[in-house]
Amino acid sequence: MKKIHILIIFFTLYNCSSTTTTIPNKLDSIYIINAKNFAFTQFESCSTGNYIPITNKIATPNFARKLTINNLAESCVKINDRFGTLLNLEIQQTLIYKKTLIYRFKATYSKIKHNPEIRVYSTLEHKYNGLIIKPKYLEKYTPFKPETKI
Repeated sequence: MKKIHILIIFFTLYNCSSTTTTIPNKLDSIYIINAKNFAFTQFESCSTGNYIPITNKIATPNFARKLTINNLAESCVKINDRFGTLLNLEIQQTLIYKKTLIYRFKATYSKIKHNPEIRVYSTLEHKYNGLIIKPKYLEKYTPFKPETKI
């Protein structure tokens, strides 16, 4: 009976410790480069029409399931009309908010003079779970509003 209690305690402690993620003190530059490439590829597909499916390998299952090719194509029509072709992305800030990594990019588009903001959200395990465009980049971080989500 004592062995069973010890095993139950061991498995409970083991399971609890395996779900804990640590918040990094510093973000490795490879993750910033990967987030930039991910965002650029997804938004560039708006002008090329070569939509790249998001898989569970790089994204959370929920995000991969929700951001379908059809959803992306519909959003791209609006983005193309309003902004034009994506020309450049520059990283401006990385944040950690409630166990979510947020990459903020200043975007340059062909049809407009001002810079929109593109954000990539990922888990601490570096699985993408969000991608948005905001009409204008602001120096101060502001939470996203669903009407700007693609």
